[in-house]
Parts: sequence; C-alpha cells; structure tokens
Amino acid sequence: MTLKGLGLLLILLGLLIFTPKANAAFPDKPIKVVVYTGPGGLIDISARKFAGIASKYVDVNFVVENKPGAGGIVALKKVIQAPADGYNLYACTKSNIAKFVQVGGEGYLDALHWTAMLMADPECVITNRKLAIHEWPDIVENALAIPGDQTWVGPAAGGLDHVTALKIWDKYGIDAKWIPFKSGGKALAALLGEQGVAYVGNPRDALGNPDLFIAAVSAPERLEAFPEVPTFTELGMSGLENEFMWRGFALKQGTPHEVVEWYDDLFKKVTADEDWISFWSKGGLDVTYIAEPEFSKLVQEDAEVFEYYLKKSDILPGDAVGILAKMATGSQFIILSVILLLVWLSGSYGVYRSNYSDILGRFMIIGFFLVVSILFLVQSMNFPTSSAVGPAAVPRLWITMLIPLNILLMIKTFRKKDGVAESGPRVDIVLSFIGFLIVYLFVMQVFGYFLSTFAFIIVGLYYLGYRNWRNTIIIASSWILFSYVVFYKTLYVPLPLGMLFENLF
Repeated sequence: MTLKGLGLLLILLGLLIFTPKANAAFPDKPIKVVVYTGPGGLIDISARKFAGIASKYVDVNFVVENKPGAGGIVALKKVIQAPADGYNLYACTKSNIAKFVQVGGEGYLDALHWTAMLMADPECVITNRKLAIHEWPDIVENALAIPGDQTWVGPAAGGLDHVTALKIWDKYGIDAKWIPFKSGGKALAALLGEQGVAYVGNPRDALGNPDLFIAAVSAPERLEAFPEVPTFTELGMSGLENEFMWRGFALKQGTPHEVVEWYDDLFKKVTADEDWISFWSKGGLDVTYIAEPEFSKLVQEDAEVFEYYLKKSDILPGDAVGILAKMATGSQFIILSVILLLVWLSGSYGVYRSNYSDILGRFMIIGFFLVVSILFLVQSMNFPTSSAVGPAAVPRLWITMLIPLNILLMIKTFRKKDGVAESGPRVDIVLSFIGFLIVYLFVMQVFGYFLSTFAFIIVGLYYLGYRNWRNTIIIASSWILFSYVVFYKTLYVPLPLGMLFENLF
C-alpha cells in the first residue's frame, strides 16, 4: 500500500470513529427516580407507585434511588450534576421549595424543569381528641384568650406545615408558639403526649389512630374521603381553602424537548390509570396532572410566599441582612471574595512600599485571616436561623472572636514594629498557607468536605512541625466526627459531599 493510500485509509477510519452516531430513541437504559427522603415516606411511596404503574405503559426499568439529606438538596445536586438527558428524575414536594428559599438557593429553582405535579394533598389541623380543647372553634377561642401561650407542633421550622400554621394564625389573629420536631411522626407523638394542642399536616396523617381528630381542612369543599371534616370556609374563614402539599417530578433544565414530551405522555397515562386514582383517593388527594409551564408558575409563587413568611418569622433575615445573604451565594460571593482579596493584596503592597516593610509577613497573615473571617460571616448569613442555636450559631461565634482578635493583633503589630522586625517577615509561611487553602477548596469539590478536611488537618499539622502521628489522627478524626454529628446531622448544614461520592452514591 502506498503512502497516499495509507493516508486515505487513516482519514476514512477517522471519519468512521469521530462521526456522531444517530441518537437512540429515548429511553434506551434504566431511569433513576431520585427521592430526597429515605424509604417509607410519602414521596418515596409516590415514586415507587409511579414506577410500578408506568411500567404498564413503557418498556423501561425505573430504579428508585433514595438520597436523603439537607431537605432535598443532596438529591437535587445528584440530578443537576448529571447530564440533562432525562435519565434522572427528581421526585420533589412543596417542602423542597421551602428549603431552597431557606438556604438562599433561588438558583436551584431555575436549575430544574418542573415537569409534572401529580397530586395535591390538602393541609389540615389535627388535634388530640382526648384533650378538652380539640375542636377548631375552641382552639381559636383558647388562643385568643392566652396570646403567645398556645403551642402547636409539627415538622421542621420553616417548612410547609409551619408556614401553613403562620397563614392560619395571620387570618385568625392568633399568637402561638411552634415547636418543631425532626419528623411528622415525632410531632404527632408529641401531640398525643399532650405537648401541644394542634398539629399541621395532611389528612392521611390521622388515619389509623382514633385519638387523632381533624379539626379543619384547607380545601374548597369537604373531602370525599373525610366527609365529616369541615373546611375553613365552612367555619367562617375565607382565604384558607387552597393550602396543599403538592408532589411531583422535575428534570434537569436543558433536557431535550422530545424527552420532555415522552414524559408528558407517560404522566398523562399514569394519572388516568384506575389503580393510581383509587390508591390515592383514599387519602383525600387530588390527582389532577399539572404540567410545565403552569407547574413552574406555581413553584415560583410558592417560593415568594415562603420567603415572605420566613422573613416575617425571623427564620430568614430581613431586607438589610438579606442583601448580605444573597451575596453569600453564587457569583456575588465570588465577586465579594475577589474584592476583599484585592484589598488585602493592595494593603500588603502598601505596607511593603512604606517604612513598615519589615512587618509585611505578619501583616499578610493577620490580614488574610481577617478577610477569611469576613467571608465566613457573609457566608453564614444564608444559614437558617429558626432557633436560638441554629446552623449559623457556631461559625458566627468563631467569627465574633476572630475579627476583633485579628484587628487587635494588627494594631499591636504596628505599635511594636521594631520587635517584630527582628524575627523577619515570613511571607513564605503565608503564601504556603494560602496555597494549602486553595488546593483544599478545589479538592473539596471532588472528594467532599469530610475526606478533604481530614487530609487538610493532617497535612497542616505536619507542615507546622507536629510529628506525633497518633495525636494527629485523633485530632483530625475528632473534628470530622464533630462536623458530621453537629453540623451535618443535627443542624442540617449541607456540607459538600464532593462530585466523586455524589456520582457514586
């Protein structure tokens, strides 16, 4: 074969290898239904029921994957970090919107294509039948007679049930207390234990327990499954006839139009299925299918309502602090970080050019920690503040100590510049430390907070000259354990898990 013929053959082979293949018809592999709770919750049941009925109409396997954590954000990131090809379906509820608003994640709303709302579960007030005060008129009379003393129970502060309670209180002029519990089941147990007079949830929550009494339901008319339960309108209060928990599905924004159409056709078939309708109608749910863009509009309205009530109840900061909270996320935070770092570098250069160049090293160290403290303070502004000790409490406690301490050290440095000069500027330490931090932040995006922080502590102690490996491992492990128990599990701070582990699990 001549050289020319060999070249032509290589060109043809290259064309065959790099020519895009025709896209296979969707779907050609299993579809993951990503659920933000553990197994057994209503959204998990909804996802599994959907998967079972959908298999009647399409020849594809649906795999339900539970990714609990951070009020739905862990599951959300699993979806939005995957390709926008339709193979990751986010099972979501109205409660997720409350969490997105709490953590300043308005961008999360735009990251999703709100594909299908499949059911509306009306909100209601449930009481303890054994208590003397358990009917709605008596609850209102008691609350007005003892302002601020009546106690209601429910799931986490700032969630849908809490905001529904706030709306009800607004309408009736009630001043009551909300005691949040980790789950609805624990809140109901507290109600039965007479730790509160009312619980806000859904009618299904009262099924199977004769001591639970549904005092009022937020629906336009009485529910067929609960004909004895009065609506708020019947009880003389308008404006509370359309409060409900919706459940549905979302895809990553940018999913191809033909894939969205495929899902639209499937959702119509599932919601018209007799098995689907009979299964959910027992709990008084409306199973009318609502697609995008109407569903998207509803989500935006829900976000605005949540923001209003969360600010009113001081769970979210007000407008003045809200500016800082918005700066704590996205591009604004990056811009603020760059500005502060430029100010720090400019100040360092000013010190270098002045008569104080001998104290440059210490100035850079102190200034750097001051900048980092300010950035941490801004970052903590978007943490929920639903209780006296919330996710923002510990970092703000550290920051409150760090900022004055750094300012004091800077003042002392300039006052005693001659004594500092004897030891010489150690800019190398500062630059090395900055390098460690930059690497640490990049590694965290891949390997997550826990693994990268564990390694960072060990490397940092070694760099500082500490060579007791047993104590080093104990210190690093103790901090990781503390972070996991206090921040991640107790305060629900969404510490990054890293792209590697989010994709694997």
